Amino acid sequence: MQLVINEYGSVIKKEENRFIVVTKDQKHEFSADDVKQILITAGASISANVIKLAMSKDIDIVYANKYGEPYARIYPCRLGGTTLTRRKQATQYLSTKISEAIKNIAKSKIKNQINMLKSLSKTRENVDFSEEIKSIEAQLENLETLVGNMDDIRQQLLGIEGFSSSQYFSCLSRILPFSERQHEAKDPFNAMLNYAYGIMYSEVEKSCIIAGLDPYLGFMHTDRYGKPSLVLDFIEQFRQPIADRAVINLFARKQIEDSDFESSGNVFMLSERGKEKLINEVMELLNRTIKYKNKNLPWKAVIMERAREFVRLLLEGEYYGEFSA
Repeated sequence: MQLVINEYGSVIKKEENRFIVVTKDQKHEFSADDVKQILITAGASISANVIKLAMSKDIDIVYANKYGEPYARIYPCRLGGTTLTRRKQATQYLSTKISEAIKNIAKSKIKNQINMLKSLSKTRENVDFSEEIKSIEAQLENLETLVGNMDDIRQQLLGIEGFSSSQYFSCLSRILPFSERQHEAKDPFNAMLNYAYGIMYSEVEKSCIIAGLDPYLGFMHTDRYGKPSLVLDFIEQFRQPIADRAVINLFARKQIEDSDFESSGNVFMLSERGKEKLINEVMELLNRTIKYKNKNLPWKAVIMERAREFVRLLLEGEYYGEFSA
């Protein structure tokens, strides 16, 4: 389970093998054996003994801002891969095997966008995304024409990915309450989506670190100061089936309420209630089992496996293929 601390002033203590969370009105106990991650999204006090217990159980502690974006994390010193893995990550930057892998991640994202639009059009009357789907499918053919290392293909790759995403969100805006994709949310849908992506950034970053990858050494998004650029590369293959699906599910079930949001000027943010609702939906999907390479795995394990496969690409030259759900 993910232990979420989202109430301001919460105190987290340790008693034997248990985490004790004390809020203004309540006290909760959680066995450390059941906790996989502690996510803190509000001002809280955490003791050194809690950190020691968490580290002994390989539980990472993540701090996220009000938009759900992780800004700090505590994880065991023994986690992370070998020096060789990170050295290879740096020195193979211009390898065509790397550019092929990043192309396959982009293919995965585009195919997931297509699958999402096809799924939504089947369940809604008077909705026809066929022209947009054809346009997005054409981008898969454009990807096949890209040849060279990452420096050779980056701008074209970003252009293809950007065009596909614009078509995808244009379709979504016809059935959901938003007009365009915004990183500074001016509506509830974008506020929900931004927070869902924040949760996913945390999950993907954790998998990269455990696998031994440097989350700040990316390939498509390149090095951005203070930004985990590899996480930005890697998350692309998981946005639609987890984050987008979670938000769409909540709107489709009419579970979104005004009380799920707060606003500052014309910018929307999630309230504590809204955060809890969305976190529960995302976590349910992350724990949902899918078929991956003839194995039944929860999405969390698939993300971890994809990170380990990338390590095998770096160390052994193993082909990193596309994956869509």
